[in-house]
Amino acid sequence: MKRMLYVLFSWGLAIGVLYAQDKPATEQAGKAKTESKKESKGTETTINGEVVDVSCYLAHGMKGMGADHKACGEACAKNGSPLGIVTKDGKLYVSVLPDDHSTGPNAKLLDHVAQSVKATGIVRSKGGVNGIMITKVESESEGMKKE
Repeated sequence: MKRMLYVLFSWGLAIGVLYAQDKPATEQAGKAKTESKKESKGTETTINGEVVDVSCYLAHGMKGMGADHKACGEACAKNGSPLGIVTKDGKLYVSVLPDDHSTGPNAKLLDHVAQSVKATGIVRSKGGVNGIMITKVESESEGMKKE
């Protein structure tokens, strides 16, 4: 008899725990879907800054920028390292893949490594990381547009 009560109590406890865990998870999933819909749209913004190889910039800071680092940045980008833009206030925006997957994330920035640019695109931020899906970039020094 004690064994039967123990089994029933164990099953009841297990079902209660599963039910209690399932309800918040479902509510949390609904909230996450709503938040991801808001974040996925992003906002179109124009930023000004220098195009950098993200890996070199993270490893070397200011030494990973500028004309002296142009050849290295181009080589890294051609081998798959992501490019980004560092603004004057030190904020890094990583170039991200367009939603339509039409080009790689480096395509619009590759000709502008180590140059100051004005880039327009959809900015998305999450977990302290800033991404920009570039739609238009203009070299500030040459005034050339690349769309």
